[in-house]
Amino acid sequence: MDFSAETSKRLQNGAQLISFRAPQLNTIAFSVVLPFVPEATPGVYHLVEHMFFERAGERRAPEINAEMTSRGSEINGYTAVNYMCFNFCCRREVFLPQLELLHSMLTQTDYEREDFDRVLPVIRNEIFENAFYDGRAGDILRELWFDSRYINSILGSWHVLEGLDMAEVNEVRAKLLSREMCLFLAGAFSAEDERAVEQTFGEIPLCPLERTPARAEEKETREYNKCGRGRELQVLVTYHVERAGKELKLAAHWLRSGLFDGLDAAFFRFFDEKGFQFYSVDGNYAVRGDELVFSYLMHIEKKDKKAIEYLIDEFEEEAEKTDFLALVKPYLYDNLVFLFDSPERLCAHYVDAWADLSAPLTLREEAEMGAKFTNEALAKCWRKIYTSLRRIFFIGR
Repeated sequence: MDFSAETSKRLQNGAQLISFRAPQLNTIAFSVVLPFVPEATPGVYHLVEHMFFERAGERRAPEINAEMTSRGSEINGYTAVNYMCFNFCCRREVFLPQLELLHSMLTQTDYEREDFDRVLPVIRNEIFENAFYDGRAGDILRELWFDSRYINSILGSWHVLEGLDMAEVNEVRAKLLSREMCLFLAGAFSAEDERAVEQTFGEIPLCPLERTPARAEEKETREYNKCGRGRELQVLVTYHVERAGKELKLAAHWLRSGLFDGLDAAFFRFFDEKGFQFYSVDGNYAVRGDELVFSYLMHIEKKDKKAIEYLIDEFEEEAEKTDFLALVKPYLYDNLVFLFDSPERLCAHYVDAWADLSAPLTLREEAEMGAKFTNEALAKCWRKIYTSLRRIFFIGR
């Protein structure tokens, strides 16, 4: 693969910029990652994300929305447990004004109480909508982290948020602009476009990101087994690795794909042979610092509970024999070239890699690491995961 169009540089304010230029295309994508340590009131970061869309200099929300509509390009934002991301994809001829709009939104410092009051009902509705769905498996996964700063809901509590002090909101907003900010640019951008990124986002005054140590609290390590009434169960199997290294974090993506993606994946082949014909399984993983939680979720009838408990042990050992390279390499290594033709997907990929490693990763670096994977190396990584702290949750209804 040819990575000559990809560059990585440190801007004058300390922010990192990774760019991949494809002048033969017609679109440009841009993403901004703003890392944070979640020690403020739960939900306040998500609230600040909404407030960024309320003002951009003299413009207010209606003018901001009208500008985006006129360019056929929407600026999107979302808040994860330890970072915030803003992104857009647009035609190359409207990139510069769209970049200026996002820069103006994120550098807005003067908010009024009326902005706060407009955002609150929207957030209240999001909290209400989220509570409507059965998110018990997600709640369990969120509560597993030993570092308790990561166990709170991103949305927070409505009753807490409505009593927030504007001083805390402003403090959180200011801390988001840290020297660990990462910028990702891809597509048909010109030299002038890249200079504009450096002269706007590269000149924002940034502060250090205070990476405080994990809270010293008692670790909950016992195996949970929760079983509700009814004939149907969700079975959530989790593995909790401490001190996960860079190789294991990258391998987790390969392992999840080889074990759970597609009906020829290891999970389906194994359980089909044992008489369980699953239609789907939700394999997942997440990283917080040096903690990695790998998981999978399946649905069974309660009468099969004991059989599944026994088969989980057998599956873990049998999965070591998976031909990972045959199943995964065509999708996650060979298909990296697909990203060259899709600026939006490429920027999303850069953000996902940052989320796994808490640091920017170029496609070149990812390909170099992926080229070193063998079936034996991946089986060793899987062994490290399944011999870590395992917990099984039976969620009934």
